[in-house]
Amino acid sequence: MLRTVQGSADSNKVAAFLHFNKPTKDDIKMGAKNLDLNKLMSNVGNPQFDFGTFKNAYDTDPRVKAMVKNFDKIGVEIKTVTDMEGDPSNEPSSPDKVSQMAKSAVDLKDL
Repeated sequence: MLRTVQGSADSNKVAAFLHFNKPTKDDIKMGAKNLDLNKLMSNVGNPQFDFGTFKNAYDTDPRVKAMVKNFDKIGVEIKTVTDMEGDPSNEPSSPDKVSQMAKSAVDLKDL
């Protein structure tokens, strides 16, 4: 489910926040796509999460840790392309940077 939400947020170039419960007006994260994680999980027949069960998944599964920017008692902020674009350690994975690296590795002018 995290990968699906991350992919959707990336393709729409928006941040994503997954709430453990239906979000109230006070819990809405401005500038992000706000989703009810447990409603999504229920829709696909998967177990639901609360802070404790999610923390356990985060602590034990490196795949979860790699997709999560931050989480708290309210929910989970997913790492998205928009987050990574400002992070210099992630620049090589951006499509433009990869294209630049490929062009410099293969100089077609001499062929």
